[in-house]
Amino acid sequence: MKILLIWYIVYMELNNTGKKFVYVSIIFMALSMGLPWESLEDYTYGESVGLALNIIPAVLFICSSLIVVITPIASLFSRIGTNYIFLLICLINAIALYFGMQYYPDTYTIGYLLFPSSIIAFMLGCIFSVNRITGLRN
Repeated sequence: MKILLIWYIVYMELNNTGKKFVYVSIIFMALSMGLPWESLEDYTYGESVGLALNIIPAVLFICSSLIVVITPIASLFSRIGTNYIFLLICLINAIALYFGMQYYPDTYTIGYLLFPSSIIAFMLGCIFSVNRITGLRN
């Protein structure tokens, strides 16, 4: 019984609000990586597609998404503790945001603007889903 209680306290599970934010952020990131970040008048699609410009942030975002979305990985990492996992997710997303925003396009397109929006929506989903130490929702 005590082990079950400890497992419940440190487990980070997505509630309905958190799921909506996280899944919308994954869609935003996919669109951001598929849409051009520059005007297609000046560049070809292959030169301006988001994935070609941001492979490292895309991989980092995928890693943080896997930590939250896939239950076996989430339960494996949750043994460390919710606070540490939340800090790890924050650091991964901060690094992804730092590297992703290093590129400054000539014209701001929807692909470029979706990138920071996806990370912000992802973090809001994580914030809404983190349990307190008492087991209550924030």
